[in-house]
Amino acid sequence: METITPTGMAEAARISLPYASQIIGGKRKPPRSLAIHILRTTGWRHAVLDGLTDEQIELLEQIEPYQPKQAA
Repeated sequence: METITPTGMAEAARISLPYASQIIGGKRKPPRSLAIHILRTTGWRHAVLDGLTDEQIELLEQIEPYQPKQAA
């Protein structure tokens, strides 16, 4: 597994620094679509994807594409 910093994840995945820190620290479990987005942008694989093959991840990425929340 790649080593990632909260800052590196936040910048690459375009999520907030606190949220990235909570994900890395295990305090928050990201939705599967976000976990796949993080994998694609950083190479870091969250445990929510454990047991899934690359082919399964590709299929889920098509079925459940990551859609960032719009700014209010």
